[in-house]
Amino acid sequence: MGNNNIIENLNSKYRGYLDDEGRWLNEGFKNIFIDGEPNRENLKTSVYLMLPQEIREYVDHLLGEKID
Repeated sequence: MGNNNIIENLNSKYRGYLDDEGRWLNEGFKNIFIDGEPNRENLKTSVYLMLPQEIREYVDHLLGEKID
């Protein structure tokens, strides 16, 4: 999956979360990555860990591996 597609996928799938509890993300799921570049190396771990477990698991799925 292309990098921009990952952010678009997350923003679309979790629109309800962004509209309610996730307003703190401001620009959507782009903010969970350094410079908005979605890959494992650019994942902002402290922000990622603030997300609900369901969303973290989906991020892991999209990135292809799980953080322990």
